[in-house]
Amino acid sequence: MIDEDAPAAPAAGAPRPGRSGAAETAGGPTSASPVIARVHVEVEPLHLDRPFDYLVPPEHHVAVGSRVEVLFAGRRTRGLVVEVTTETEVEPSRLRPVRRVLGEHAWVRPDELGCLRWLADRTGAPLADVLRHALPKRVIAVERAAAEAGWYPPGTGRRPSCDPAPDATLLEAAWTGYGAAGRELRTAVAGGAGSFLWRPLPGEDLAARIGELTQLCLAGDRDVLVVVPDPSSPAAAGVVAAAGDLAVDLRGDHKERGLYRRWLEARTGRARVVVGLRGASLWPLERLGLAVVLDEANPALKERRSPRHHAREVVLERARRAGGVGLLVGTVPSAPAWRLLRERRVQPVVPSRDAERAARPKVTLVPEDGRARTRLAAEATGALRRATRAGTYGVVLAARRGEGRALVCGRCGDRTVCPTCASSLVLGQRGAVLCEGCGWQAPRLPACPSCGERRPVPLAAGAAWLGRELARATDVPVAVLEGYAQEAPPPPAVLVTTRGSVLDTPPGPVGAVVLADLDGALRRPTLDAAEDTLRLAVQVASWAAHPRTRAVLPAGGEVVVQSREPEHHAIDALVRWDPGAFWRTEVATRAELRFPPVAVAIRLAVTSDDPALAAQVAAHLPAGTDVLGPLPLDGEVSFLLKTDDRAATLAALRPLRETWSKAGVGHRLDVDPVDA
Repeated sequence: MIDEDAPAAPAAGAPRPGRSGAAETAGGPTSASPVIARVHVEVEPLHLDRPFDYLVPPEHHVAVGSRVEVLFAGRRTRGLVVEVTTETEVEPSRLRPVRRVLGEHAWVRPDELGCLRWLADRTGAPLADVLRHALPKRVIAVERAAAEAGWYPPGTGRRPSCDPAPDATLLEAAWTGYGAAGRELRTAVAGGAGSFLWRPLPGEDLAARIGELTQLCLAGDRDVLVVVPDPSSPAAAGVVAAAGDLAVDLRGDHKERGLYRRWLEARTGRARVVVGLRGASLWPLERLGLAVVLDEANPALKERRSPRHHAREVVLERARRAGGVGLLVGTVPSAPAWRLLRERRVQPVVPSRDAERAARPKVTLVPEDGRARTRLAAEATGALRRATRAGTYGVVLAARRGEGRALVCGRCGDRTVCPTCASSLVLGQRGAVLCEGCGWQAPRLPACPSCGERRPVPLAAGAAWLGRELARATDVPVAVLEGYAQEAPPPPAVLVTTRGSVLDTPPGPVGAVVLADLDGALRRPTLDAAEDTLRLAVQVASWAAHPRTRAVLPAGGEVVVQSREPEHHAIDALVRWDPGAFWRTEVATRAELRFPPVAVAIRLAVTSDDPALAAQVAAHLPAGTDVLGPLPLDGEVSFLLKTDDRAATLAALRPLRETWSKAGVGHRLDVDPVDA
């Protein structure tokens, strides 16, 4: 039977709040006094984001972390017990009783509750939103089946053992390119603690390396969490295969019953390894020793619903609190990760320059020089032809849908930029142009500074168009891949792919990679356009250096980059294979605008047409917080806040947000937005 009691919206008559400042305890009070459970009810409104007191009947046993069913505003609702006490400011005769205790296990342990509260504070979200992300729906039939199998309630079954650690000599050989930092990472995984950011060698076998770290951690009787951005990740599949029966794999489309079983296996310690997408970052493990985020700068790792957390921050904090290792993996650090590096809060694990130069593919830069948009240069078509003749794949990275919204001059092709923040401009209503970054807008496009033209055109080079063009020009199969889990034809073939099909491992040997439309991605009207474009370009270019490729082409494949902006520092960093150089230039540019990683960005979107809205927001912000906007967009009014003190800005906004909550004014808050 499935417990389908969903959280309800509050109405008049909700219980009065008790004192919530007393210390939390896992045990109960003396039997002579009534037992009071402080319950954080799973309801949405921000102004109800606090515990409420309920009477615990004698037949129920509750502790901190118990999930219970209560009446709230006249409706049955779930809630989490955050304190057990005998003190209350409500007359005991007026307290409503806990109706039901959901399960014989702690859904959240006291130390985990502290982490969930940290996440709510960091994102400015109600704790109820965090709980809905962290806790699955209960399925009683799963508990019964687990009890019959002998591993439920917690403590019933025996903790599974694991294989010995990998051979130390083989480990040293596999990680030799990373020097002393690689040894420090392995030592920490074996039984220590720390936060690391690992930049793999071009073409590195991620599945093998992460599998080795997983085995090393398990051998020390500690558990492993691996979070990946895409469900088809070969590296994730490798970890699952290496862990065998000790792993739960959350990447599939699991029904409520299967999902709850897997969660319960992790909660009870039956599972030692959890692998999944961004939601897995909040899954419990008995003894967390290693928490990994693969491709940490990937936008897919950012939650789209409140609390809008990023797996990066959650994983690092969980590992820190557990005394384990937090490991971010990526070719080009995100702005928040770069800030952590500069503040020395994470330790870099990077290959030596000699090892990186030996492993990287050959990159050829072809300036566009007025060539018609979306056409491939002779160097690009030649590389594709050589790749297919060698029996390998030729890969062309195309712009995904929506990346062509950035405007360029219809005559000379120069990018149109915002005069305030230098982001790309897009078309608005009735021919107007606007900047989605800071809110600047104008009724018409300013004259192009290069040629004086006022006619903008969108920058677009879709995968379908490129696929048709290539199919007419080649005698091998051409496949357009625009999403996860699409099967590629066997080589030789040309693959036209968008970002959704770029995985951590190529589908086979790749003899050529053509990056024909990086300008479209670089010119996207978002703050992270440059770093995200470089990250994606390095990831797909690494396919040309993968062991699958070198098994056919010992010298590796070739990479051809076409660009109208060959001097752009992201293009230069790609050619030199030096993400550090990119960030050194990018940070200097952003410092002038006070954008991340120099400051923290917070996106506030409000569903309101109140003309005084901007003044209300400005009045509640502390000194030192800059505001860009308001920007009316899709029925909302959006503000971008820039601050050096995230906590102070969120705290200052809290009273205004609670006022909106009571009045029914919808609003969204996003700390470190990936689309700012």
